[in-house]
Amino acid sequence: MMDGQQEVPFRTSRQKWFTAEQKWALLLEYDQCLDRGSKSAFCRRVGIWKGTPLEWLRQRADGRLVDPATVENMTKPRGRPSWDERQELERLRRENESLQRRLEQSEAAADVLGKAAALLEALSKSAENEQPRQSPPLPGRPGWLSDPDTSRLPSIPPKNS
Repeated sequence: MMDGQQEVPFRTSRQKWFTAEQKWALLLEYDQCLDRGSKSAFCRRVGIWKGTPLEWLRQRADGRLVDPATVENMTKPRGRPSWDERQELERLRRENESLQRRLEQSEAAADVLGKAAALLEALSKSAENEQPRQSPPLPGRPGWLSDPDTSRLPSIPPKNS
C-alpha cells in the first residue's frame, strides 16, 4: 500500500454493510487496482463480492455516494420526537394558526380600506366636477337669503312665553 493512502478496512465480521466513509475509502483503494486480477484479490481481501464495488461505482457516478469529507454534517432524523419536542411542536403549530388568522384579517382589512379609499377618491372627483349652481338673488331679496350656508343667517331671538 502506498504512503499517504488510507488503509483499507479489513472486515473480519460478516456484517452486510459499510458506512459511507468506509465505502468511499474502499472505492479509492479499488480505483488503484490496475493490475490483472488485483480487483478480485482486493474484493477477497476485504470480504465482499466482486459486484459490490461496481454497485458503489454506479452510486458514486449517480451522485448517491459522495465524498464524506465534502458532505456537511448531515444528521439523520431520529425516531419519535421527545415529549418536550412534541409540546414545542404543538405550541408552534397553534401559534402559526393564530398568526395565519391574524394575517387573513389584516389582509381583509387592507382590502376594505383600499376599496374605501378608492370610493372616497371617486366621490371627491365627482364632487369637484359638480359645483353647486347658485341662482342669482331675486330682485328685492338680500343676498344672504340666497346663500345655502345657514351659519351666516342672523340669529332669531328666543320667544318669551
